[in-house]
Amino acid sequence: MNSSLTVEIERLTVALARFKGREPVGLDHHLHPFIARACGVAEGDVLSYEIERRSLDARQKPDLRFAYHVRAQLRDGAPVAAQPGITVLDAPPPQDDQLWHLPLRPDLPREALVVGTGPAGQMAAYLLAVHGCKPLLVDRGRDVDRRGADLARMHERRELDPESNYLFGEGGAGTYSDGKLYTRVKDRRMRFLLEAFVAARAPRHILFRHHPHIGSDILPHMCRRLRQMITDRGGSFRWDAEVTDLIVEQGRCRGVVLRSGERLTAPAVIIAPGHSARGLIAAIARRGATHKAKGFQLGCRIEHDQRVIDLGQYGCISGTDYPRHLLHAAEYNLVSRPPEHLKAQSVTTFCMCPGGEIIAATSDRGQLSTNGMSRYARASGFANAGLIVNQPDDHRDDPLSGFDVIERLERACYEAGGSDLACPAQSAAAFVRGEAGPPPGATSYRFGLRPGRLDRILPPATVASISAALRYFDRVIPGFMSKGTLVGVEARVSSPLRFERNPDTLESSIPGLWLAGEGAGYAGGIVSAGLDGLRIAETILTGIPAKRER
Repeated sequence: MNSSLTVEIERLTVALARFKGREPVGLDHHLHPFIARACGVAEGDVLSYEIERRSLDARQKPDLRFAYHVRAQLRDGAPVAAQPGITVLDAPPPQDDQLWHLPLRPDLPREALVVGTGPAGQMAAYLLAVHGCKPLLVDRGRDVDRRGADLARMHERRELDPESNYLFGEGGAGTYSDGKLYTRVKDRRMRFLLEAFVAARAPRHILFRHHPHIGSDILPHMCRRLRQMITDRGGSFRWDAEVTDLIVEQGRCRGVVLRSGERLTAPAVIIAPGHSARGLIAAIARRGATHKAKGFQLGCRIEHDQRVIDLGQYGCISGTDYPRHLLHAAEYNLVSRPPEHLKAQSVTTFCMCPGGEIIAATSDRGQLSTNGMSRYARASGFANAGLIVNQPDDHRDDPLSGFDVIERLERACYEAGGSDLACPAQSAAAFVRGEAGPPPGATSYRFGLRPGRLDRILPPATVASISAALRYFDRVIPGFMSKGTLVGVEARVSSPLRFERNPDTLESSIPGLWLAGEGAGYAGGIVSAGLDGLRIAETILTGIPAKRER
C-alpha cells in the first residue's frame, strides 16, 4: 500500500457562484481541486478525503459559500507545509468505539423491557441488543407501514385514530418531522448515534453537515431498518400494546400492565413515553415516581412562502438562482429578547421546517395542536416554524395540572377551526394589531385553514410576547411579519413535568424503573432523546455511575 500523509483543513471555502449553470452533481464529492489549491499541491496529490463538517456561509449574501472542515490523504512527499488552518498530522486520530466495547457488569438484564419506540426507546434497546441483551419493545401505536396507512385514512376521512397518528407509533413523533439531527447537547455518544442512523440507511452526510436533517420520507424507512438491526440481535417488538400501569412489588418495578390486562415482567424496565403519552405519565406519577413541575412552552406556528425566507437569508432564491441540490431551502433560528419595559417574554422559533408542511400533531379527539415536518428535498414551497413562549411556573403544587392547561388550549383551537381538523389562522400583521385580518391564503396544512382569532385563544401574556417578537423578526428577515400567517396553536413542545432520577444509576425513585426522553422531561428532539436512551442503557450495562465520564 502506498504511504500517504494526512492533512486537516479547518476551513475550506467554496464559492457557489462559480458553479452557476455548471455545478457538479454532489459538490461534496468534487473537492479535490479545492483541497489541492488550499495545500499548494497538484490535484493528483490528493488521494482521498473525509468531510468532518460542512456549513453555509451567507454573511455576504448573495455571495454564498460552503465552508468545509476536511481531513485529506495526500501522496507521501507532497510539498504541503503546515500553515494557519492547515495541519499536517502524524497519523489519523483513533476512532472512539467506546460504546461498542463497554466493561459489562456480570448480572446483565438479559430480557429488559423497553416501553416506547421513539428515539429514546429505540436507541436504548439498540445498545442493549448490541451487548447481548434481548430487549422486548412495546408500543401503543403501530409499525411504520400500518402507521402510514392510518395517516392516509386520517387525511381522507378527517378522522383521528388515537392509537396511530403523527405522535404515536414506531419512531414516535420524530418519524413525521423535519428530522433535524442537531442539538445543543454535548455528548460523547453522538458519533455512535449518528453511525447507527447511517447503518439504518440515513444519508451519510449527517456525519458532517452543520445542520443535518433526514426528512419524513426517509425516516420511516430508517425506523424499519433500526427495528431489523435490533431483531437481528435478538430483540423483539409488540405493537398495539398500551401500557396503563406498573407492576411494583416489594418497592421495586418488576414490569408493566397492558390495557388488555396482560402483565409483562422484566429484570429492568425502561419507559420512554414521549410527552403526548399523558395517561401513562399520570399513571407513573400516581405509582409514586418522584416528579416535579418544569417550565414548558406554548405558542403558535407561522408559515411563509419559502421565497420570503430565501431572500431574507440568502439574498437569492433556492431553485431559481441556484438548483435545489446545491442550495437547499433557507432555514432560520430566531430569538427575541425584548427590553424589560415592554413586559414581554423571550420568544424562540422551534422546529423550523424549510420547504415543509404543517401537520395536525394531536393524539386526542376534540383537540388540535400543530407541528411541522418536511421531506428530504424540502421542496414544498412553504416554510414554517413554531413561535414558542415559556409559560409561568404556577403549577408547582400539581405538576400534572400543566397538562390541563395544554388540553384546554388544544380544545379551543379545535373548536375555532370548525371541529373537523381544519386550523384557525390569522395573518401575523393582524395578530399584532389585534384585528381579525384578511382570510388566510395558500397553506401546506392539508386539512385547510379557517379565519380565527389566535390573539384571543392564546394566553394574553403569550400574545404580547409573540407580537413583540414578530416586530423584531420582521427587521431580521424582511416580510417575516407582513407576509406571515399564524396557524393554530403549538402546544406539544415539551412536558410540563420531570421525573427525578438517581444521579448515579439514572433510575427513577422506583428501583428497577428508568424513565427516558421527552415525556420524562429529559430531552427536546430526536438527537437529545436518542442520547438520553443511550446514556441510560450504558449505565444499566456497566453499573458505572453515570456522572463519571469515561
